[in-house]
Amino acid sequence: MIKIAIADDSIFFTRVLKDTLEGAKDFSVIGEAANGKEAVELVKAKKPDVLILDCEMPVMNGLEALRVIMKECPVPVFMLSSLTEEGSAVTVKALEYGAFDFLLKPVNAQVTLDSVADELIHKIRFVVLKSRFGRLGKTGAGHARRVSSLKVPSRRVDIIAIGSSTGGVQAAIKIASKLRDGLAPIVWVQHMPPYFTKNFAQILDSVSTVRVREAQDGDFIERGHCYLARGGLQMRLKRSESGYRVQVGDACKISGHCPSCDVLFGSVAENFTDNALGVILTGMGNDGAVGLSRMHDRGAYIIGQDEASCVVYGMPKAAYKAGAVDIQLSLEDIADGISRVAGR
Repeated sequence: MIKIAIADDSIFFTRVLKDTLEGAKDFSVIGEAANGKEAVELVKAKKPDVLILDCEMPVMNGLEALRVIMKECPVPVFMLSSLTEEGSAVTVKALEYGAFDFLLKPVNAQVTLDSVADELIHKIRFVVLKSRFGRLGKTGAGHARRVSSLKVPSRRVDIIAIGSSTGGVQAAIKIASKLRDGLAPIVWVQHMPPYFTKNFAQILDSVSTVRVREAQDGDFIERGHCYLARGGLQMRLKRSESGYRVQVGDACKISGHCPSCDVLFGSVAENFTDNALGVILTGMGNDGAVGLSRMHDRGAYIIGQDEASCVVYGMPKAAYKAGAVDIQLSLEDIADGISRVAGR
């Protein structure tokens, strides 16, 4: 049985969430809290497998509670977030502090969670199985190699395309903080909804010598800059008379996501050959495998994050199994790998 604790000051929403989760026969909600202080006490007393934690609560807010829990009684945490600029800022900060993932709360409290129930239940099962049996579940496919074994392309790299999802916030911060200045333009998809990517870009910019911004339609890409795909919109690269521009457009999901790594990588494959570098990081599912295969077929060099350092070895595994990854590196080595391949 998977034991779940819920911390939310809305009695109605807690009841709806509890009913939704206990619709899965292997789930049991073992405790409820109405504020962050109670959430910390609940986790310490009942030791749930997963905590679902609201961001905005009285006495102690969700972010403060998360920091205490991660320090004193670590447990996988899903944050409850509102789709607002303020809510997104807090949630991105929570992911930086170690929350596993987040769930957007319905705008209307009368709306049930049916539309997201399957995905939430799947993610909870995944993180619990990983925490209980992670070592037994290793596939061996994601073994890292030394960064010194990188093949440095003969041509100068003119574009770096990166994709990430679950676990990608912490991974991106680590990589961005270690990137060298003056690299080729970087285009990056992190699976996030609207509002979230603006705050995430600001965090990355604050830790990196590379200038990071949320991509805007029509942006010219420049060396030493990173363009983060906007949440809820697809991002592509388009050639123009004076260089390459970012095209931010439709909101249709591709490979289950918007923005999608496959969309971005596919557009890179259309415009670049062996002068491109692709990087696929931690994430659930297989988004990116098709686009990276297209890039690889055109001569691009591809780096994948290794299994041991991934929060979820899903997207990198799919790309590796598709034959689209040239080398797998640990998270600690990926920034160095990017600089070695694209630093000229």
